[in-house]
Amino acid sequence: MIFLAARDNSSHYLTAIFVCLVAAVAAAPQDYYQQQPEIRLLSYRFNSDDKGNYEYGYEQDNGQRVEEVGKSIPGYEPETGSISKVGSFEFVSPEGQQFRVDYTSGEEGFLPSGAHLPVAPAQLPEYQAHQQQFPELY
Repeated sequence: MIFLAARDNSSHYLTAIFVCLVAAVAAAPQDYYQQQPEIRLLSYRFNSDDKGNYEYGYEQDNGQRVEEVGKSIPGYEPETGSISKVGSFEFVSPEGQQFRVDYTSGEEGFLPSGAHLPVAPAQLPEYQAHQQQFPELY
C-alpha cells in the first residue's frame, strides 16, 4: 500500500512537470525566427603577420561596420608583451539612428570616443595640485 501511494504521487509529479513544460512551450514566441531579418555580409577582410600584428574589418547590409588594427608590442622576456589596438565600429539603433565609436586599447585600457558618448569632466584643481605635490602616488 505504501508503494502504491508513492507511485501515485510520482505520477502526479510527472504530470505536473509535463503540464509546466507544455505551458512554457506554448508561451514562447512562435514567430521569433520569422521576425529577424536576414543580414548579409557585404565585405570582410583579415590580414596578419607572423609577429602578431593584424587588421580586420567587415560591413553588413544592416549598417554595422567594424575596423580594427592590432599591433604586437614585444615584452622584455620571451612570450611576454601586449597588443595595442585602434579601431571603430558603427551600428544603427532600433530607432534608426546611426552611431559610431572610435577607440584605442592598450596599456592605458579601452578608450572609446563618439559623439553620443559622455565626456569625462575636466580635472578638479585640487586633484591636480595633489598630483603635483605627491607624484609618487600617481
